[in-house]
Amino acid sequence: MAKTQQYLDYFVDLAHLASKIQSYLIERHFEVGFSSEKGYFIQAAKRGALRTTTGTRRSIDIIIKGTPDDFEIKISSGEWGNNLLVSAPLFVIPVVGIAATAARVYTAKKLESSLWKYVKSEVESLRNTMQTQRKKMQNQYDCDYIEGYPGWQSIVGGKLVIEQNNGKERLVFEAPDGEQITIPSAKILKASIVLGRKGLGQNDQLLEITCTDRDGNQIHPIFNLQNGSIPEILIQMNR
Repeated sequence: MAKTQQYLDYFVDLAHLASKIQSYLIERHFEVGFSSEKGYFIQAAKRGALRTTTGTRRSIDIIIKGTPDDFEIKISSGEWGNNLLVSAPLFVIPVVGIAATAARVYTAKKLESSLWKYVKSEVESLRNTMQTQRKKMQNQYDCDYIEGYPGWQSIVGGKLVIEQNNGKERLVFEAPDGEQITIPSAKILKASIVLGRKGLGQNDQLLEITCTDRDGNQIHPIFNLQNGSIPEILIQMNR
């Protein structure tokens, strides 16, 4: 059964809240899809979860809509892949490297109860964050290493920054020695999650950016970030 909670005068950074919910679900081995076309729409389902008689996989649907000071959150059950909020397709973050088993098949009621508890605690922890974020022109994330950028060796350490200025957005990677890579959002074709290769960052979830260089050639730099920050970055890139 659908349940809706209204929040007034909380001034919550809704993009950050949505990314926290996604991370919560991903960490529990759910396949997660999201759209930020109008508000935030998140779906979660388990591979191998019970299907209806029509063969449709059931999902938990989370909708966040409104403004930072006046928003509502709705959690309900739905059908995986059926996005009633927008016509745009969901950006899907698959279950990576983990096979669902019968022991992991969820009951919607149990998940909804624990999810509401988590959401309410996060809303409280993010209260008034939007007022602070308005003063910031960039979001910065620690990066363990980067590889795959032409002319650069694999670099350990650094910062990945999403900069916004006069409506224009770009990704900036800054190495420990101060050298920078800059990728304008207009040159980004796709962002996806891949697994770390054997050795450095093995089994980590990595952010791969498919973009074009100055000559129009496609390149695929890979950034190793904290797993929980990747959904937040993807949301910002898909706004």
